[in-house]
Amino acid sequence: MEEIRKPAATLKDVAMRSGYALRTVKKVMNGDDSVRDKTREAVLAAARELNYKKNRLASALVRQKSVKIAIVYSKVSKAYFPEVQEGFRNFAEEYQDFGLSIEFFEILEKGWRHQCSVLAGLCEREDIDGVIMQPTSTTKLNDMIRELTSHGKPVITFGADAPASERICYVGPDAYRAGRIGGQLLANYIGKKGNVCVVMQTIEHMQTIYRKHGFTDYLQEHCPKINISELTIPDDSDVYSEMVSQLLEGNPDLNGIFCTDANTYLVGELIRKAGRQDIKLVGFDLSYEAIELMRQEYVDVIIDQKPKLFSYVALETMFKYVYNNEQPEKKIIYTDLSILTSECFSLTGIRL
Repeated sequence: MEEIRKPAATLKDVAMRSGYALRTVKKVMNGDDSVRDKTREAVLAAARELNYKKNRLASALVRQKSVKIAIVYSKVSKAYFPEVQEGFRNFAEEYQDFGLSIEFFEILEKGWRHQCSVLAGLCEREDIDGVIMQPTSTTKLNDMIRELTSHGKPVITFGADAPASERICYVGPDAYRAGRIGGQLLANYIGKKGNVCVVMQTIEHMQTIYRKHGFTDYLQEHCPKINISELTIPDDSDVYSEMVSQLLEGNPDLNGIFCTDANTYLVGELIRKAGRQDIKLVGFDLSYEAIELMRQEYVDVIIDQKPKLFSYVALETMFKYVYNNEQPEKKIIYTDLSILTSECFSLTGIRL
């Protein structure tokens, strides 16, 4: 038999059970030090008996506290970041009546120094209550994150992490696990033997580093007949195309490529131009270009990070922390991944 859920206890219920006035009960629940110990104990005992749980969001609304959160990221993918923005906006719209607002800081230049400059400006912004950021370096922004924290602006990282910094927590995919998944998929596509190359960019980026380690660890553990090489490319789109083209031309025995960054669609296009449909390609980030190349069988698998999901969770976590000092349960909050092939087009909501 299905259990019937009883209505949640209210402050009025606690007042009736304890025998104290509603005003006194509210003082106890809000931590007012003026309440005598005996009274506080009686009210809290009544609350426990009724299994009363404080509605923190309602309390925040009553206080009419306004909060502005800065969201800082470098735009490196035209498909990835619109979904990131949508996730943030979805949560902000749901809780705008609670005084929540967000401000985006989109950094068009590549490199951690540009991001550091924007963060330095936020330290002086009195209207900013917290910062959610996707760090462009695993280590080089730690001092700036510490500076933000010292100015009373807590930091949450999303999508990429600075694990040794003073950030509250990280929200996003498990990059190492994503790399292992990529290794398993590519190994199965090429029959667990042959030659594969890890194509990577911005080696200071946590996602790139952990994805590479996960990929190589899986193959070394399970596929000893696969030879692994690496191609590390500077942060320059022209050089990227040139170096990948040279890789394809100079390695006729190459069987597979694992692309650790958002340029999977670009690698797929270069494979198409080189006429190397024999190469299997596994990479990240869904886009119209990637889907078209998947349809033509130049991209085999996209590991979708679900950016709309983890950006929503990141803002939700920051909102709870700033309003109620509600600490995250974990320092690392991992979100789900999706594995997409050409057969999944109808499930993505994207039409060609």
